[in-house]
Formats: sequence, C-alpha cells, structure tokens
Amino acid sequence: MAELQLNRMYRLRDLPQFVGLRRTQISELVKAGEFPRPIPLSHGGRAVAWLEADLVAWQTARIAARNTAA
Repeated sequence: MAELQLNRMYRLRDLPQFVGLRRTQISELVKAGEFPRPIPLSHGGRAVAWLEADLVAWQTARIAARNTAA
C-alpha cells in the first residue's frame, strides 16, 4: 500500500509572506483561475486553506514562465 504523505495547509492570513501578494490580490487571482483554489476545512464553514503542494506548483509555474519569457 502506498504511504500517505500529509500536505501542510496555509490559511489566507499566512499566504502573503510566502507568495508576496496581498490577500485581496490572492482572492482576485483565485477568482480569475490564476491561483490555486482553497480547500474548505469544514462543511458549510467559512474556513479554507491552501495545500502546500498546490502553492509550490504555482510558484514553479511562475518561475518557468519567467524563464521562458527572458
């Protein structure tokens, strides 16, 4: 059986220090489909978080876009 590996989850208040964007910018990018969508933390609740793996993939794509544009 494959071993499960936990992903760290980040709340919106924590994201600016990791991705360099303000919370409002992150929300706008999510709506535009240009930033990973958050994961609901409870049924019907407002609490959401982002998976570390999704954030790393987004950063990697941004770096690749920069490198191909140069």
